[in-house]
Amino acid sequence: MARKRISSDDSEVKFDYYGFLNETLDEVSSRLNYDSDSLEAATPVSTGLLILDLLYGGGIRPGWYTHFGAEQSSKTTGTLVIAASALKQNVPFISYSDFEGSSSNSVPYIQSILKTVGIDKTVGQIFGTKDPDTGKWITPPMIRFHPESIGDNFFDFLSTVLRELPDKRQINGKWWLVYEDNKKNKSKVSEFAEPSMTKKYGKGLWVPAENGELQAIFIVDSYPAMNPKANDEDEADNSLALQARMFSKNLPRVKGRLMQKMVAVIGTNQLRAVPMAMFGPKEAEPCGVALKYNSDVRCKFTPRQSGQPLWPKNFDKDTGWELEKSVEYEKGIDGYRYIHLKTVKNKLSAPNRIGWLRIWAKDGSGNARGYDPFFDTAYYLYLTGQLVGRGRKSMKLKLNNTDIEPAIDWPTLKLWVLGNNQQKKEVCAKLGYKKPFCLRKYCFSQMRRGIGERLYVEHSQSSDVEEQED
Repeated sequence: MARKRISSDDSEVKFDYYGFLNETLDEVSSRLNYDSDSLEAATPVSTGLLILDLLYGGGIRPGWYTHFGAEQSSKTTGTLVIAASALKQNVPFISYSDFEGSSSNSVPYIQSILKTVGIDKTVGQIFGTKDPDTGKWITPPMIRFHPESIGDNFFDFLSTVLRELPDKRQINGKWWLVYEDNKKNKSKVSEFAEPSMTKKYGKGLWVPAENGELQAIFIVDSYPAMNPKANDEDEADNSLALQARMFSKNLPRVKGRLMQKMVAVIGTNQLRAVPMAMFGPKEAEPCGVALKYNSDVRCKFTPRQSGQPLWPKNFDKDTGWELEKSVEYEKGIDGYRYIHLKTVKNKLSAPNRIGWLRIWAKDGSGNARGYDPFFDTAYYLYLTGQLVGRGRKSMKLKLNNTDIEPAIDWPTLKLWVLGNNQQKKEVCAKLGYKKPFCLRKYCFSQMRRGIGERLYVEHSQSSDVEEQED
């Protein structure tokens, strides 16, 4: 029966066409199992980097992500940090396909990244160990590592996994895993399924889900190293076209299911010089235009030696690194280099956001440590308007929902992020905070609750207004 609406003066009853239409569409959607979901329903997974989370509008959502840049732009480091962060956040399935072979040959560096991210496990515990005789797992993997070379194999694997995974949907504020109603799934999940959901919302085995987070993350390093099956010696001169054709052929197989299955793919691409280019772009990304068009998010990574934020100083002339006193080693010196980021495309949030990351090229003991969590924290506070000042010797903290705004210098802020628990407590006491807390965890908590995104937008808008007034 069509709903009715009373007019504003309560004197006339009118037919509510929009109400009738919505009811009809809801009934059809339910009958055909084609119900609509909120675009903002999915809970983003943190990248493990505050700045990258800001650029992505909160973190990683279901979709296809491409990180591209020139050599030494830290693309592989970024994928390793994302994989480690996904592990910390208990993403159920994490796959890392290493087509370049760079990760399998960098075990000490991976171990350093795990330490920096805050994972107290060995590479063997994370990626698993097998019995050399039987080939069976001795230590089951937390991240499934695939040293691959054939690109078609990855797409076959991804396509098969997507078919096997249940849909993940939100109905009336509650999340559900919707399995295909077949004999295999019935034997595994039927006792946990809710029969009433089938009658209301369509076919399938509806099992309550714990949350609206990702089911899986697939990481690919890198696209240009994915060799097509058809690329044999007879067609070597046509390898670029074959690779582009591989992506054009396989992306439609998997792209449409990522949102439906709550799965993200994060891959890296190169940025190559166009030979003898006189007009148009001087650089190009390999693997064809289909990859560009199908990527929901494209972030450009660029090594830079100028324009760094937060008042950098003390650059070494030989290496170009920024040098700072270590807070972990009494007589040690930390060396850093900078990466500029820009989201040239972002269909899942706002595009054209820019930011910086600082690579910890050398700590006080001489080891490379991946991205610098201290700079990531300080720059996040700066972009959200919670760290202000004109230089590293005189800054002021304006943390959200705190009663005090203490002055702080760069070494003290660095100790607060990188120091041990006792040192962090001493910094809090020095600044006047009655209850000690970890500053970096505090910032990630802001991002999870959406506070970081709101502060970033507000501060960006206020900065734009000030620049226009000047």
